[in-house]
Amino acid sequence: MQRIWRSDEVAIAYAAESRAAVDALRAVPEADFDRPTRCAPWTVKELLAHTVIALSRTVEMLDDGAPAAGPDGPVDAVGYYAPDARFRPDADGGRIADAQRWAAARTVTAAVDELAARAATAAARVTAQPPDRMVVTRHGDLMTLTDFQATRVVELAVHGVHLADGLGMAPWLTAPAADLVVALSAGTTLAPLRAARGWDRPTLVRAVTGRVESGDVDPAELHPRGVRSPFFGGTHRPTVVGEE
Repeated sequence: MQRIWRSDEVAIAYAAESRAAVDALRAVPEADFDRPTRCAPWTVKELLAHTVIALSRTVEMLDDGAPAAGPDGPVDAVGYYAPDARFRPDADGGRIADAQRWAAARTVTAAVDELAARAATAAARVTAQPPDRMVVTRHGDLMTLTDFQATRVVELAVHGVHLADGLGMAPWLTAPAADLVVALSAGTTLAPLRAARGWDRPTLVRAVTGRVESGDVDPAELHPRGVRSPFFGGTHRPTVVGEE
């Protein structure tokens, strides 16, 4: 089973989630950005840095121009989160160091402003592309631009929940972004399970991405038979440092 994403639904989720993140983070006292997160060893500010870097990938790829040829594929949004070299310890180490350097070079205000600017720039660049635009990711994946942007919604939504958890505040997770993450992970909205458990959207997103114990829920309820699931860090390894 493969989820086919429409460019308009991805754009709506991306805009809603990035706007909610910027609005929420601008109201947070600067000192709170030094708090730890579940994405050890990152602080809140460093995890924000990782998120901004993840959003920057779109513009970097578009600046490279349309691919003349790519690897066998294309790869969809689920396949982007693949258990390969992008999850090796040295790759994680690079992500950690890059985010720490980026955060150290900016004030909190500048970091949040850059999140807003980079999200807006990427959205505008994507809107200007033809509907069948293909890109090649830094991992060598040939993808539709729409599928790649779906992965950017995942980065915004999942790490947004991490940021809010680190700050000790209610997540700003938006409905369009939460629905996209759950559909990508489980192939369905899981509305019956959510209703039966009394879970809010952040809890459901944590559950399907392996960021929280799901109690006595059968894993098959979170990942139904026949549904390909992304290789998220939280579902497959003890540390969670991102998958950008």
